[in-house]
Amino acid sequence: MKVVTLLSICVMLSCGPVIAAIDFHGYDDDLMRDLDKTIKYFEPDITAKNADAARDDAAVLQEGFKYTEAFFAKNGAEDAVKISRDGSQRIADALKFVEQNDFESAAAAARETTKLCKSCHDLYKKTIAR
Repeated sequence: MKVVTLLSICVMLSCGPVIAAIDFHGYDDDLMRDLDKTIKYFEPDITAKNADAARDDAAVLQEGFKYTEAFFAKNGAEDAVKISRDGSQRIADALKFVEQNDFESAAAAARETTKLCKSCHDLYKKTIAR
């Protein structure tokens, strides 16, 4: 556990210069608010076995991950690009499980998506607020 904690701290410290160099002018705050709202409904919709709502949520979330991937790629923030790509994959996984009527696995993928969103916010949201 100590090794993981130390590694996490090293990664965060090494990201400092990248974060400081990102220009958030023109960043789509409205899209982020929509994503923040949608991610809160994604897992509950899946848990309720509401496949149509889960698909709608996934479409919004996929759009957001594509936007953030492009935005952060343009700004050289590879950690955020990876988070965006991983998020897109978790959404795809959740949809695949929904189509298979495996709502438990779909909900697990949705929870992983929420964790990915939070991990990016932990790195960048404070920077945006400045």
